[in-house]
Amino acid sequence: MIRIKAWFANWLWGKLCEPARRRYEQSLATPATAQAGVLQRILSRHAESAYGRKIDLRTTMEYSEFAQALPVVGYEDLLPWIERVKQGERDVLSCGKVLALERSSGSTFAAKFIPFTEDLRAEFQEAVRTWMGDLHRRYPQLAGGRAWWVVSQLPNAGAKTTGGIPIGLPNDDEYLGWWERKFASWLRVANTADLTVAVRELLAAKDLRLISVWNPSYLALLWDKLHSPLSPQQLWPNLTIISGWAAASAAADAAAIQQLFPHATFQPKGLLATEGVVTIPWGSDSAGPLPALNSHFLEFQHCASREIYRVHELQSDTDYEVVLTTSGGLWRYRLHDIVRVIGWEQQTPRLRFMGRADGGCDLRGEKLHPLFVQQTLAKHTSAFAMLAPASAPGVPGYVLCTTDRHLPASTVETALKENPYYAHAVSVGQLLPVRKFLITDEFPSHKYLERCTQLGQRSSTVKATALHRAAGWEKWFQGNYQP
Repeated sequence: MIRIKAWFANWLWGKLCEPARRRYEQSLATPATAQAGVLQRILSRHAESAYGRKIDLRTTMEYSEFAQALPVVGYEDLLPWIERVKQGERDVLSCGKVLALERSSGSTFAAKFIPFTEDLRAEFQEAVRTWMGDLHRRYPQLAGGRAWWVVSQLPNAGAKTTGGIPIGLPNDDEYLGWWERKFASWLRVANTADLTVAVRELLAAKDLRLISVWNPSYLALLWDKLHSPLSPQQLWPNLTIISGWAAASAAADAAAIQQLFPHATFQPKGLLATEGVVTIPWGSDSAGPLPALNSHFLEFQHCASREIYRVHELQSDTDYEVVLTTSGGLWRYRLHDIVRVIGWEQQTPRLRFMGRADGGCDLRGEKLHPLFVQQTLAKHTSAFAMLAPASAPGVPGYVLCTTDRHLPASTVETALKENPYYAHAVSVGQLLPVRKFLITDEFPSHKYLERCTQLGQRSSTVKATALHRAAGWEKWFQGNYQP
Protein backbone atom coordinates (compact mmCIF):
# COMPACT_ATOMS: atom_id res chain seq x y z
CA MET A 1 0.00 0.00 0.00
CA ILE A 2 2.86 2.40 0.86
CA ARG A 3 4.52 1.72 -2.50
CA ILE A 4 1.31 2.34 -4.45
CA LYS A 5 0.66 5.58 -2.57
CA ALA A 6 4.27 6.72 -3.18
CA TRP A 7 4.06 5.90 -6.90
CA PHE A 8 0.75 7.75 -7.24
CA ALA A 9 2.06 10.82 -5.35
CA ASN A 10 5.26 10.89 -7.44
CA TRP A 11 3.27 10.58 -10.66
CA LEU A 12 0.94 13.44 -9.70
CA TRP A 13 3.84 15.61 -8.54
CA GLY A 14 5.64 15.00 -11.81
CA LYS A 15 2.54 16.04 -13.78
CA LEU A 16 2.20 19.20 -11.67
CA CYS A 17 5.87 20.11 -12.25
CA GLU A 18 5.99 19.44 -15.98
CA PRO A 19 4.70 22.88 -17.16
CA ALA A 20 7.34 24.69 -15.06
CA ARG A 21 10.03 22.32 -16.34
CA ARG A 22 9.03 22.99 -19.97
CA ARG A 23 8.95 26.77 -19.40
CA TYR A 24 12.43 26.63 -17.97
CA GLU A 25 13.78 24.42 -20.74
CA GLN A 26 12.53 26.92 -23.31
CA SER A 27 13.97 29.86 -21.34
CA LEU A 28 17.53 28.52 -21.43
CA ALA A 29 17.98 29.62 -25.04
CA THR A 30 16.46 33.07 -24.41
CA PRO A 31 17.21 34.10 -20.81
CA ALA A 32 16.87 37.82 -21.64
CA THR A 33 13.30 37.28 -22.82
CA ALA A 34 12.41 35.17 -19.80
CA GLN A 35 13.80 37.73 -17.38
CA ALA A 36 12.09 40.62 -19.17
CA GLY A 37 8.80 38.78 -18.66
CA VAL A 38 9.52 38.34 -14.95
CA LEU A 39 10.30 42.03 -14.53
CA GLN A 40 7.09 43.03 -16.30
CA ARG A 41 5.08 40.63 -14.14
CA ILE A 42 6.51 42.10 -10.92
CA LEU A 43 5.99 45.69 -12.09
CA SER A 44 2.44 45.05 -13.22
CA ARG A 45 1.48 43.65 -9.83
CA HIS A 46 3.53 45.78 -7.44
CA ALA A 47 4.48 49.11 -9.02
CA GLU A 48 1.53 50.68 -7.18
CA SER A 49 2.96 49.84 -3.76
CA ALA A 50 3.94 52.76 -1.53
CA TYR A 51 7.61 52.15 -2.34
CA GLY A 52 6.85 51.99 -6.05
CA ARG A 53 4.83 55.20 -6.00
CA LYS A 54 7.60 57.05 -4.16
CA ILE A 55 10.13 56.05 -6.82
CA ASP A 56 7.58 56.60 -9.60
CA LEU A 57 7.59 53.03 -10.91
CA ARG A 58 5.34 52.28 -13.87
CA THR A 59 3.85 48.99 -14.93
CA THR A 60 5.23 49.28 -18.49
CA MET A 61 8.82 50.32 -17.75
CA GLU A 62 11.68 48.99 -19.84
CA TYR A 63 14.73 47.69 -18.02
CA SER A 64 16.78 50.81 -18.75
CA GLU A 65 14.11 53.00 -17.14
CA PHE A 66 13.77 50.61 -14.22
CA ALA A 67 17.52 50.59 -13.55
CA GLN A 68 17.72 54.38 -13.78
CA ALA A 69 14.78 54.96 -11.42
CA LEU A 70 15.72 52.43 -8.77
CA PRO A 71 18.93 52.39 -6.74
CA VAL A 72 20.56 49.15 -5.61
CA VAL A 73 19.75 48.93 -1.90
CA GLY A 74 20.69 47.02 1.22
CA TYR A 75 18.56 46.05 4.19
CA GLU A 76 19.40 49.28 6.02
CA ASP A 77 17.82 51.28 3.18
CA LEU A 78 14.57 49.37 3.57
CA LEU A 79 14.34 49.59 7.36
CA PRO A 80 11.77 52.44 7.45
CA TRP A 81 9.59 50.51 5.01
CA ILE A 82 9.99 47.24 6.93
CA GLU A 83 8.91 49.05 10.11
CA ARG A 84 5.71 50.12 8.37
CA VAL A 85 5.09 46.51 7.37
CA LYS A 86 5.70 45.39 10.96
CA GLN A 87 3.06 47.84 12.13
CA GLY A 88 0.52 46.11 9.90
CA GLU A 89 0.33 48.64 7.06
CA ARG A 90 -0.69 47.12 3.71
CA ASP A 91 0.82 47.61 0.26
CA VAL A 92 4.09 49.07 1.52
CA LEU A 93 6.85 47.30 -0.46
CA SER A 94 4.50 45.13 -2.50
CA CYS A 95 0.77 44.97 -3.08
CA GLY A 96 -1.24 42.41 -1.17
CA LYS A 97 -1.21 40.81 2.24
CA VAL A 98 2.08 40.04 4.01
CA LEU A 99 1.67 36.50 5.34
CA ALA A 100 4.74 36.63 7.58
CA LEU A 101 8.05 38.37 8.13
CA GLU A 102 10.74 35.77 7.66
CA ARG A 103 13.66 36.26 10.02
CA SER A 104 17.23 36.03 8.78
CA SER A 105 20.54 36.90 10.40
CA GLY A 106 22.56 39.71 8.87
CA SER A 107 26.11 40.94 9.18
CA THR A 108 25.12 44.44 10.30
CA PHE A 109 21.83 43.67 12.03
CA ALA A 110 21.03 41.13 14.74
CA ALA A 111 18.07 40.05 12.59
CA LYS A 112 16.54 41.00 9.25
CA PHE A 113 12.81 40.74 8.62
CA ILE A 114 11.89 39.79 5.04
CA PRO A 115 8.24 40.09 3.92
CA PHE A 116 6.70 36.83 2.68
CA THR A 117 3.64 37.09 0.41
CA GLU A 118 1.51 34.80 -1.76
CA ASP A 119 3.21 36.16 -4.89
CA LEU A 120 6.63 35.43 -3.41
CA ARG A 121 5.47 31.92 -2.52
CA ALA A 122 4.48 31.43 -6.17
CA GLU A 123 7.99 32.43 -7.25
CA PHE A 124 9.51 29.88 -4.87
CA GLN A 125 7.03 27.28 -6.20
CA GLU A 126 8.12 27.96 -9.77
CA ALA A 127 11.74 27.20 -8.84
CA VAL A 128 10.88 24.06 -6.85
CA ARG A 129 8.64 22.71 -9.61
CA THR A 130 11.34 23.33 -12.20
CA TRP A 131 13.90 21.46 -10.11
CA MET A 132 11.59 18.55 -9.24
CA GLY A 133 10.32 18.29 -12.81
CA ASP A 134 13.86 17.95 -14.13
CA LEU A 135 14.81 15.53 -11.36
CA HIS A 136 11.89 13.17 -12.05
CA ARG A 137 12.45 13.35 -15.79
CA ARG A 138 16.12 12.35 -15.48
CA TYR A 139 15.57 9.81 -12.70
CA PRO A 140 12.21 8.08 -13.37
CA GLN A 141 13.15 5.44 -10.81
CA LEU A 142 12.35 8.00 -8.08
CA ALA A 143 8.70 7.19 -8.66
CA GLY A 144 9.21 3.76 -7.11
CA GLY A 145 9.69 4.89 -3.51
CA ARG A 146 9.57 7.53 -0.84
CA ALA A 147 11.79 10.47 0.14
CA TRP A 148 13.33 11.81 3.32
CA TRP A 149 13.16 15.61 3.44
CA VAL A 150 14.76 17.58 6.24
CA VAL A 151 12.25 20.31 7.06
CA SER A 152 13.70 23.05 9.23
CA GLN A 153 11.45 24.33 11.98
CA LEU A 154 11.28 27.97 13.08
CA PRO A 155 12.67 28.63 16.57
CA ASN A 156 10.17 30.38 18.86
CA ALA A 157 7.24 29.94 16.47
CA GLY A 158 4.09 31.94 17.21
CA ALA A 159 5.64 35.37 17.75
CA LYS A 160 4.05 38.37 16.04
CA THR A 161 4.92 42.00 15.40
CA THR A 162 3.03 44.83 17.09
CA GLY A 163 0.90 45.02 13.94
CA GLY A 164 -0.04 41.35 14.18
CA ILE A 165 2.22 40.03 11.41
CA PRO A 166 3.57 36.52 12.21
CA ILE A 167 7.34 36.40 12.59
CA GLY A 168 8.40 33.50 10.43
CA LEU A 169 6.61 30.64 8.74
CA PRO A 170 6.25 27.53 10.91
CA ASN A 171 8.49 25.39 8.66
CA ASP A 172 9.92 25.02 5.15
CA ASP A 173 6.75 23.34 3.86
CA GLU A 174 5.05 26.75 3.80
CA TYR A 175 7.21 27.75 0.85
CA LEU A 176 5.40 25.10 -1.20
CA GLY A 177 1.93 25.14 -2.69
CA TRP A 178 -0.98 23.18 -1.25
CA TRP A 179 -0.52 20.25 -3.65
CA GLU A 180 3.22 20.04 -3.06
CA ARG A 181 2.63 19.97 0.69
CA LYS A 182 0.10 17.17 0.22
CA PHE A 183 2.40 15.10 -2.02
CA ALA A 184 5.34 15.65 0.35
CA SER A 185 3.26 14.39 3.27
CA TRP A 186 2.47 11.20 1.34
CA LEU A 187 6.09 10.63 0.34
CA ARG A 188 7.97 11.70 3.45
CA VAL A 189 9.48 8.86 5.42
CA ALA A 190 9.74 10.43 8.86
CA ASN A 191 9.05 13.42 11.07
CA THR A 192 12.52 14.94 10.88
CA ALA A 193 11.92 17.23 13.84
CA ASP A 194 12.30 14.17 16.06
CA LEU A 195 15.59 12.34 15.49
CA THR A 196 14.39 9.29 17.42
CA VAL A 197 11.40 8.91 15.11
CA ALA A 198 13.56 9.62 12.05
CA VAL A 199 16.07 6.90 12.97
CA ARG A 200 13.35 4.33 13.62
CA GLU A 201 11.45 4.97 10.41
CA LEU A 202 14.53 5.34 8.20
CA LEU A 203 15.76 1.93 9.29
CA ALA A 204 12.48 0.45 8.01
CA ALA A 205 12.33 2.51 4.79
CA LYS A 206 13.72 0.00 2.32
CA ASP A 207 12.01 1.88 -0.52
CA LEU A 208 13.90 5.13 0.11
CA ARG A 209 14.83 6.81 -3.21
CA LEU A 210 15.57 10.45 -2.34
CA ILE A 211 17.27 12.19 0.59
CA SER A 212 17.13 15.99 0.76
CA VAL A 213 19.12 17.71 3.50
CA TRP A 214 20.44 21.25 3.88
CA ASN A 215 23.85 20.91 5.46
CA PRO A 216 25.21 17.46 4.50
CA SER A 217 26.82 17.13 7.93
CA TYR A 218 23.31 16.52 9.29
CA LEU A 219 23.11 13.31 7.27
CA ALA A 220 26.46 12.19 8.68
CA LEU A 221 25.15 12.84 12.19
CA LEU A 222 22.01 10.84 11.49
CA TRP A 223 23.99 7.93 10.09
CA ASP A 224 26.09 7.89 13.24
CA LYS A 225 22.92 7.68 15.34
CA LEU A 226 21.57 4.76 13.30
CA HIS A 227 24.25 2.38 14.69
CA SER A 228 23.50 -0.03 11.88
CA PRO A 229 25.79 -3.01 11.16
CA LEU A 230 24.70 -2.74 7.52
CA SER A 231 26.13 -0.37 4.95
CA PRO A 232 23.98 2.43 3.47
CA GLN A 233 23.74 0.43 0.24
CA GLN A 234 22.45 -2.60 2.13
CA LEU A 235 19.91 -0.51 4.04
CA TRP A 236 18.65 1.50 1.06
CA PRO A 237 19.61 -0.40 -2.10
CA ASN A 238 17.42 1.79 -4.32
CA LEU A 239 18.54 5.17 -2.99
CA THR A 240 19.07 7.29 -6.09
CA ILE A 241 19.66 10.93 -5.17
CA ILE A 242 21.06 12.83 -2.19
CA SER A 243 20.52 16.58 -2.38
CA GLY A 244 22.48 18.97 -0.15
CA TRP A 245 24.70 22.03 0.06
CA ALA A 246 28.05 21.46 -1.62
CA ALA A 247 29.51 24.89 -2.37
CA ALA A 248 32.08 27.01 -0.53
CA SER A 249 32.71 25.74 3.02
CA ALA A 250 30.16 22.92 2.68
CA ALA A 251 32.30 21.17 0.03
CA ALA A 252 34.18 18.98 2.53
CA ASP A 253 30.95 17.73 4.15
CA ALA A 254 29.47 16.97 0.72
CA ALA A 255 32.57 14.98 -0.24
CA ALA A 256 32.28 12.94 2.97
CA ILE A 257 28.66 12.08 2.18
CA GLN A 258 29.59 11.03 -1.33
CA GLN A 259 32.10 8.58 0.15
CA LEU A 260 29.56 7.30 2.67
CA PHE A 261 26.88 6.76 0.00
CA PRO A 262 28.83 5.78 -3.14
CA HIS A 263 25.81 4.05 -4.73
CA ALA A 264 23.73 7.27 -4.84
CA THR A 265 24.21 10.43 -6.89
CA PHE A 266 24.96 13.53 -4.83
CA GLN A 267 23.21 16.55 -6.33
CA PRO A 268 24.41 19.95 -5.05
CA LYS A 269 21.56 22.27 -4.18
CA GLY A 270 21.21 25.64 -5.79
CA LEU A 271 21.65 28.95 -3.99
CA LEU A 272 18.66 29.64 -1.73
CA ALA A 273 18.20 32.56 0.65
CA THR A 274 15.38 33.77 2.85
CA GLU A 275 14.94 36.57 0.33
CA GLY A 276 14.60 34.35 -2.72
CA VAL A 277 15.98 31.64 -5.01
CA VAL A 278 19.07 32.47 -7.04
CA THR A 279 19.96 29.14 -8.67
CA ILE A 280 18.44 25.67 -9.06
CA PRO A 281 19.95 22.29 -10.00
CA TRP A 282 19.36 21.38 -13.64
CA GLY A 283 20.76 18.73 -15.94
CA SER A 284 24.13 17.20 -15.13
CA ASP A 285 24.65 16.98 -11.37
CA SER A 286 28.32 17.96 -11.70
CA ALA A 287 27.83 20.91 -14.06
CA GLY A 288 26.63 23.48 -11.53
CA PRO A 289 23.22 25.08 -10.95
CA LEU A 290 21.47 27.58 -13.20
CA PRO A 291 19.70 30.88 -12.42
CA ALA A 292 16.03 30.71 -11.43
CA LEU A 293 15.05 32.51 -14.64
CA ASN A 294 11.28 32.35 -14.17
CA SER A 295 11.07 33.21 -10.47
CA HIS A 296 12.70 36.55 -9.62
CA PHE A 297 14.38 39.29 -11.63
CA LEU A 298 18.14 38.80 -11.28
CA GLU A 299 20.96 41.29 -11.68
CA PHE A 300 24.65 40.86 -10.94
CA GLN A 301 27.19 43.43 -9.77
CA HIS A 302 30.73 42.82 -11.01
CA CYS A 303 32.93 42.34 -7.94
CA ALA A 304 35.75 44.47 -9.37
CA SER A 305 34.18 47.15 -11.57
CA ARG A 306 30.88 47.34 -9.61
CA GLU A 307 28.99 47.54 -12.92
CA ILE A 308 25.54 45.92 -13.05
CA TYR A 309 24.78 43.15 -15.56
CA ARG A 310 21.77 41.00 -16.39
CA VAL A 311 21.83 37.20 -16.68
CA HIS A 312 22.52 37.10 -20.42
CA GLU A 313 25.35 39.66 -20.10
CA LEU A 314 27.57 37.70 -17.69
CA GLN A 315 31.11 36.59 -18.58
CA SER A 316 32.79 33.25 -17.95
CA ASP A 317 35.15 32.82 -14.97
CA THR A 318 33.98 36.10 -13.44
CA ASP A 319 32.65 36.83 -9.94
CA TYR A 320 29.46 38.79 -9.33
CA GLU A 321 27.36 39.84 -6.36
CA VAL A 322 23.66 38.95 -6.64
CA VAL A 323 20.98 41.68 -6.79
CA LEU A 324 17.34 40.51 -6.44
CA THR A 325 13.96 41.96 -7.34
CA THR A 326 11.09 39.82 -6.02
CA SER A 327 7.33 39.87 -5.62
CA GLY A 328 7.87 40.00 -1.87
CA GLY A 329 8.83 43.67 -2.14
CA LEU A 330 12.61 43.58 -2.48
CA TRP A 331 13.51 45.97 -5.30
CA ARG A 332 17.11 45.72 -6.58
CA TYR A 333 18.14 44.25 -3.24
CA ARG A 334 21.81 43.46 -2.64
CA LEU A 335 21.87 39.85 -1.44
CA HIS A 336 25.60 39.85 -0.51
CA ASP A 337 26.10 36.41 -2.06
CA ILE A 338 28.94 36.06 -4.57
CA VAL A 339 28.65 33.69 -7.54
CA ARG A 340 31.08 32.75 -10.29
CA VAL A 341 30.22 31.83 -13.89
CA ILE A 342 31.63 28.31 -14.37
CA GLY A 343 29.96 27.24 -17.62
CA TRP A 344 26.93 27.58 -19.85
CA GLU A 345 23.72 25.74 -20.69
CA GLN A 346 22.72 27.08 -24.11
CA GLN A 347 22.69 30.87 -23.52
CA THR A 348 22.33 30.66 -19.72
CA PRO A 349 25.30 30.75 -17.32
CA ARG A 350 25.94 28.11 -14.70
CA LEU A 351 26.73 29.79 -11.39
CA ARG A 352 28.73 28.51 -8.41
CA PHE A 353 28.24 30.05 -4.97
CA MET A 354 31.63 31.35 -3.80
CA GLY A 355 30.84 32.95 -0.45
CA ARG A 356 29.50 36.06 1.19
CA ALA A 357 30.36 39.63 0.29
CA ASP A 358 29.32 40.88 3.72
CA GLY A 359 30.17 39.48 7.14
CA GLY A 360 33.63 41.05 7.16
CA CYS A 361 35.42 41.64 10.46
CA ASP A 362 37.10 44.90 11.39
CA LEU A 363 38.01 44.73 15.08
CA ARG A 364 40.99 47.09 14.77
CA GLY A 365 41.00 48.21 11.13
CA GLU A 366 42.17 44.83 9.76
CA LYS A 367 39.33 44.62 7.19
CA LEU A 368 39.14 40.83 6.94
CA HIS A 369 36.80 39.70 4.16
CA PRO A 370 35.05 36.28 4.34
CA LEU A 371 35.97 35.36 0.78
CA PHE A 372 39.65 36.15 1.41
CA VAL A 373 39.61 34.05 4.59
CA GLN A 374 37.82 31.19 2.83
CA GLN A 375 40.34 31.10 0.02
CA THR A 376 43.20 31.36 2.51
CA LEU A 377 42.01 28.41 4.61
CA ALA A 378 41.20 26.31 1.54
CA LYS A 379 44.86 26.51 0.48
CA HIS A 380 45.96 24.84 3.69
CA THR A 381 43.23 22.41 4.77
CA SER A 382 40.19 20.50 3.57
CA ALA A 383 38.99 19.92 7.14
CA PHE A 384 36.46 22.05 8.99
CA ALA A 385 38.06 25.44 9.68
CA MET A 386 36.53 28.75 10.68
CA LEU A 387 38.00 32.02 11.91
CA ALA A 388 36.10 34.08 14.48
CA PRO A 389 36.82 36.80 17.06
CA ALA A 390 38.27 35.35 20.26
CA SER A 391 36.18 35.55 23.43
CA ALA A 392 39.03 36.43 25.78
CA PRO A 393 39.00 39.96 27.27
CA GLY A 394 41.78 42.45 26.63
CA VAL A 395 43.52 42.94 23.31
CA PRO A 396 41.29 41.39 20.62
CA GLY A 397 42.35 38.73 18.20
CA TYR A 398 41.06 35.78 16.22
CA VAL A 399 40.68 32.10 17.00
CA LEU A 400 40.98 29.40 14.36
CA CYS A 401 38.39 26.72 15.16
CA THR A 402 39.35 23.59 13.22
CA THR A 403 39.43 19.81 13.28
CA ASP A 404 42.80 19.78 11.47
CA ARG A 405 45.40 18.59 14.00
CA HIS A 406 48.27 19.33 11.63
CA LEU A 407 47.47 22.93 10.66
CA PRO A 408 49.56 25.33 12.75
CA ALA A 409 48.09 28.67 13.73
CA SER A 410 51.31 30.27 12.50
CA THR A 411 50.63 29.07 8.95
CA VAL A 412 47.22 30.76 8.94
CA GLU A 413 48.71 33.85 10.58
CA THR A 414 51.33 34.18 7.84
CA ALA A 415 48.69 33.79 5.14
CA LEU A 416 46.39 36.37 6.74
CA LYS A 417 49.24 38.88 6.75
CA GLU A 418 48.95 39.04 2.98
CA ASN A 419 46.22 41.49 3.92
CA PRO A 420 48.31 44.60 4.76
CA TYR A 421 45.68 45.99 7.13
CA TYR A 422 45.73 42.80 9.17
CA ALA A 423 49.53 42.68 9.14
CA HIS A 424 49.74 46.27 10.39
CA ALA A 425 47.19 45.73 13.18
CA VAL A 426 49.16 42.75 14.51
CA SER A 427 52.57 44.44 14.13
CA VAL A 428 51.54 47.44 16.24
CA GLY A 429 49.86 45.31 18.90
CA GLN A 430 46.25 46.23 18.10
CA LEU A 431 45.51 42.58 17.42
CA LEU A 432 46.88 39.41 18.94
CA PRO A 433 48.13 36.71 16.54
CA VAL A 434 45.74 33.91 15.64
CA ARG A 435 45.28 31.16 18.20
CA LYS A 436 44.21 27.65 17.28
CA PHE A 437 41.29 25.86 18.95
CA LEU A 438 41.28 22.17 18.04
CA ILE A 439 37.68 20.94 17.78
CA THR A 440 37.01 17.43 19.02
CA ASP A 441 33.30 17.32 18.12
CA GLU A 442 32.63 14.53 15.65
CA PHE A 443 30.27 16.69 13.58
CA PRO A 444 31.48 20.29 13.83
CA SER A 445 29.42 21.43 10.83
CA HIS A 446 26.27 20.31 12.59
CA LYS A 447 27.34 22.07 15.78
CA TYR A 448 27.83 25.19 13.69
CA LEU A 449 24.33 24.77 12.26
CA GLU A 450 22.84 24.34 15.74
CA ARG A 451 24.31 27.60 17.01
CA CYS A 452 23.23 29.54 13.94
CA THR A 453 19.71 28.21 14.54
CA GLN A 454 19.87 29.34 18.15
CA LEU A 455 20.92 32.78 16.90
CA GLY A 456 17.62 32.95 15.02
CA GLN A 457 18.34 31.59 11.54
CA ARG A 458 16.27 28.95 9.77
CA SER A 459 18.54 25.99 9.12
CA SER A 460 17.58 25.87 5.44
CA THR A 461 19.19 29.27 4.84
CA VAL A 462 22.33 28.87 6.99
CA LYS A 463 25.40 29.02 4.77
CA ALA A 464 28.74 27.67 5.88
CA THR A 465 31.35 30.38 6.34
CA ALA A 466 35.08 30.56 6.93
CA LEU A 467 34.77 33.85 8.86
CA HIS A 468 32.09 34.49 11.45
CA ARG A 469 31.60 37.85 13.15
CA ALA A 470 30.21 36.40 16.38
CA ALA A 471 32.55 35.54 19.24
CA GLY A 472 32.13 32.55 21.54
CA TRP A 473 32.68 29.66 19.15
CA GLU A 474 35.50 28.18 21.20
CA LYS A 475 32.98 27.97 24.07
CA TRP A 476 30.40 26.30 21.83
CA PHE A 477 32.59 23.62 20.28
CA GLN A 478 34.20 20.88 22.33
CA GLY A 479 37.99 20.95 22.22
CA ASN A 480 40.99 22.83 23.53
CA TYR A 481 43.50 25.52 22.62
CA GLN A 482 46.69 24.32 20.98
CA PRO A 483 50.12 25.82 21.67
